[in-house]
Amino acid sequence: MQTTPAAAGLPVTDRPGSRRFAAALLVTAVAALLILPAVGRQVLTSSDEARFVLLARDMLDRGVWFDAAVREKQYRNKPPLYPWSIVVAARLTGGVTEFAAGLPVAVAAIGTVLATFLLGDRLFGWRAGATAGLMLATTYGFFQHSLELLPDMLVLVFVTLAGWAFWRSTAESGRRWRAVFWAAVGLAVFSKGPLGLLPLAPIAVWLLAVEGRAGLLRLWSPLGLALFAGITLLWVVPFLMLGAGSFGETVVWTDWLDWYFGAPRLRRLDTLLDLALGLVPWTFAAPPVLAAAWRSRREPAVRFALLWCLVPLVVVILSENVRRRYLLPVYPGAALLVAWWAATGRMVPSLAARVMAWAALGASLAAVTALLWAGSADQFLPPLAPATVPLYAAVVLLGLCFFHALRTARPRLLLGGGIVLTLVVLGWGIWPYIRWVNSTQDFRGLAALVERHARGGPVAVYGGRFFELDYYLGRHLVRLRSAPEFREYLTRAGAPVVVVDGRAWRELQGQMPPSVRVLETMHVRSWDMRLLRAEGARQAGGRPDERTSSGLPAVAP
Repeated sequence: MQTTPAAAGLPVTDRPGSRRFAAALLVTAVAALLILPAVGRQVLTSSDEARFVLLARDMLDRGVWFDAAVREKQYRNKPPLYPWSIVVAARLTGGVTEFAAGLPVAVAAIGTVLATFLLGDRLFGWRAGATAGLMLATTYGFFQHSLELLPDMLVLVFVTLAGWAFWRSTAESGRRWRAVFWAAVGLAVFSKGPLGLLPLAPIAVWLLAVEGRAGLLRLWSPLGLALFAGITLLWVVPFLMLGAGSFGETVVWTDWLDWYFGAPRLRRLDTLLDLALGLVPWTFAAPPVLAAAWRSRREPAVRFALLWCLVPLVVVILSENVRRRYLLPVYPGAALLVAWWAATGRMVPSLAARVMAWAALGASLAAVTALLWAGSADQFLPPLAPATVPLYAAVVLLGLCFFHALRTARPRLLLGGGIVLTLVVLGWGIWPYIRWVNSTQDFRGLAALVERHARGGPVAVYGGRFFELDYYLGRHLVRLRSAPEFREYLTRAGAPVVVVDGRAWRELQGQMPPSVRVLETMHVRSWDMRLLRAEGARQAGGRPDERTSSGLPAVAP
């Protein structure tokens, strides 16, 4: 049975095309103005990020698309869509840089905001859709991940588009939109593997709840399945040709199935805390919103939005391994629910709302206190400097806005004030945060220090992967995995330099050969990174290791 817009709870009369188009432009522009200015301004701070940048650089350097490697090791753990997008951005911007790596993620984040608007427009009308899109853009966790150089945001934009295409298929010509749905799912899988199949779960639950098992036939689409197969085979076949046995064992089983679908761990308090932090500031509306949505769950559109939020959360909680970024698919559904609640007259005074009003006020005051303390401790924000006053003021006003709006059930104040003030907090606060990251996690500076001593010679790392150094040094490093391997490597010809983090240094101190000297120490992130070399070793090129009176190598200016 075809679901009509009215049967699905869609406001069929509230669809003026010009207003909807203007709302889409507004939502997209706000997201772009918030996200794009910070792209490429932050140094690489994790090996997870640097790995994809290195893959893209290897693709460009060697002219390959599938046989890319990191430290000369073939990499097939993830499909290549994200590295490919970095290559495209690099060709357009002049090289593989932090900006080229961040641009595809930022574009995907802006696309997700637009896709959330489109889905909200179809579910609850263009006003609620615009509100949901703006709320998603101003959700702390979403904004944070829009600047991380990882493929998860690419997954999210295609997953959200898949949800929009499916819902359109319930009210319009189903054949065409089911094909679009499966193409979007295929691109989501192309972005990160099995995680892209996530939209199948809430949609299947919704179909079973609305129409029973026969409803699952709505997903049948020969054209759509052909598109999904074609997109998937585009990268799976080359990966299999590079080694079918190793791909099946080390990638499909170990990196995908066993990683996500192992024995579930039910104690996930930390996951719920991560979600609560990620949804700030809209976390404080969650209890009354969920209560209202549960009471209205018989409305198909509300049920769909509720499942679009909760089913991904349950999947993440029951997964074998969890990362904070795995919660991203929960955010669009949460934004849709809050927008529906506030924009359709469901916001009423309640005990839960009053409790969360006080929680929001307390949280804003605690946040200002924490920022003042952090500024005094490590200069994240200079306390009470003129440039920081707007940020502190916006945080306090945000708490007051939620406090008053939740207590008095004023949806316009909650939505308008919450969105505008959060835009100020995020847009203003990202710049001191980036400066703080670049100064406290300065892998670019560490690489320059390493190069002063290595002078183009061999470099190894011990205690971690530290792919960031490969990127900033412009060549592959050697990873040492054991103390015997470490000792043997230091005695090699060519005076190799070894970078050791603080944890590994504590383990090695009692096993260090007497000839090993500490060349430099630099604090990066939470580690004291030490540069080591064996005394008396000959440097690359056969030159003896010249030493100053301090015992350190003479460094060319």
